[in-house]
Amino acid sequence: MRFGTYYFFQAPPHLEHAEIVRGEVEQMAWSEELGFDSVWLTEHHFIEYGLCVAPAVLAAAAAVRTRRVRIGLAAAILPFHDPIRLAEELAIVDVLSGGRLDVGVGRGNRPVEFEGYRVPQIENRERFEEVLAIMLRAWTMERFSYEGQHYRIPDVRVIPKPLQRPHPPIYVVCTSAETIEATALRGLPMLNSLLRGSVEQLVTSRDTYVNACRKAGRSEVEIGSLLGRWGVSRHIYVAPTDAEALVEAKDAELWYQEALRRFLIPERIETLHPLLQPGFRAMAERLDHITWDRLVAETVAFGSPDTVADKIEEFRRIGVGEVLCWMNFGGLPPDKVRRSMELFAGEVMPRFR
Repeated sequence: MRFGTYYFFQAPPHLEHAEIVRGEVEQMAWSEELGFDSVWLTEHHFIEYGLCVAPAVLAAAAAVRTRRVRIGLAAAILPFHDPIRLAEELAIVDVLSGGRLDVGVGRGNRPVEFEGYRVPQIENRERFEEVLAIMLRAWTMERFSYEGQHYRIPDVRVIPKPLQRPHPPIYVVCTSAETIEATALRGLPMLNSLLRGSVEQLVTSRDTYVNACRKAGRSEVEIGSLLGRWGVSRHIYVAPTDAEALVEAKDAELWYQEALRRFLIPERIETLHPLLQPGFRAMAERLDHITWDRLVAETVAFGSPDTVADKIEEFRRIGVGEVLCWMNFGGLPPDKVRRSMELFAGEVMPRFR
């Protein structure tokens, strides 16, 4: 298994935004120092849930602070970007990093973000497809043009090209069975998160993905290779004992869960497009039943090195290729984050190498 660290730049009220950004970039450098394989960045807007508003900029910062780790996006939200500009920026990051960039892409799911970027959310799937197609052409063709429903590109030459050829590895954030199946048909690896509920939901995602790969005629060797790149994020906090870990992480985790709810659920669902309303109502119902005890039992990996290793073993058992270790959530103090990272790197990771 491989292990990366995962960054949202969360902003509880007691922390200054500049302090958060500087501190988490420093943690990316710690990741390399401690032997992690990668660092991963998200993209969110207009809420304290995450200040990671410019993934390409932050990936460039990670590139100049590190020499070895892979730098991943999990993910760039394609409908919010001009496709030519994003292709250029990510090519520059790939060059700066010496060919260490992994590009996760997603459609987005939060109405306020779509409103802020003046993009109808009901179009997110179509725009995702078009932006991805344009980026791939920009990276692999000397010149190209494109005529789509939402984007029209005249004959253009996009330079520089990425260092990795034909382009940086692409991953897709998958939150629905439909997206999982489409990702399998493309022959791309998926990215998932375990934010609530049990690990068994990942088994369902894996089985949906594998079945779609088989229907597409992919060999078992190819499917195994794709699952070897399957990345899943999870909240992880390691302390010398289980009791210490649970006490120290509880307030941060509960702030996170409330922030997640505010992030995902619009204040007035009835104002959304009618096709979107049922999904958000169902999500709000699910989030109403989250409790601390259930989170500890099913979702988070908090505890001593032995306890956390047992939680990671669940991921290994179902075939996860890379764990995206979300170790700074909800405003955890930097000294606690550093200790948790050190304990994980020194006493958990070696068991899975």
